[in-house]
Amino acid sequence: MMSLSQIHELSDSAARKARRHDKRPYIVWPGDTERMKSFPFPFLGSYTPKGWKLVETYFVDATGLGNSNEPALTIDAFRSKLKPGMGYAIVEAGQFQVVVGEYSPPKTKVKVSKLAVALAVGGDRDDKAI
Repeated sequence: MMSLSQIHELSDSAARKARRHDKRPYIVWPGDTERMKSFPFPFLGSYTPKGWKLVETYFVDATGLGNSNEPALTIDAFRSKLKPGMGYAIVEAGQFQVVVGEYSPPKTKVKVSKLAVALAVGGDRDDKAI
């Protein structure tokens, strides 16, 4: 079992490495949760990239052996909480559980063409409204 100081040391080390390598939270897209077999999330530790905002944390069983009556969420219970468009990263890691942070991505101004909007809402390239 890891001590609390070991967990914090591991988190601090991950934060330094994440900052140095410009890591970002993993953004979940629709359908990702059904295909996700393991955690694709980077270990950011206490590092929060510029523009991102930590909005929630989840205590999750990382072994796949947890039960629903334990304090840590099972992997399936955690998957049900994932929101498309939000970013996720590991904030702390212990021997059997992890704390996963949910982040809102930075606000960006992106020019979107009428074609892209039409395709996103179910239109097609021949849509007369474009």
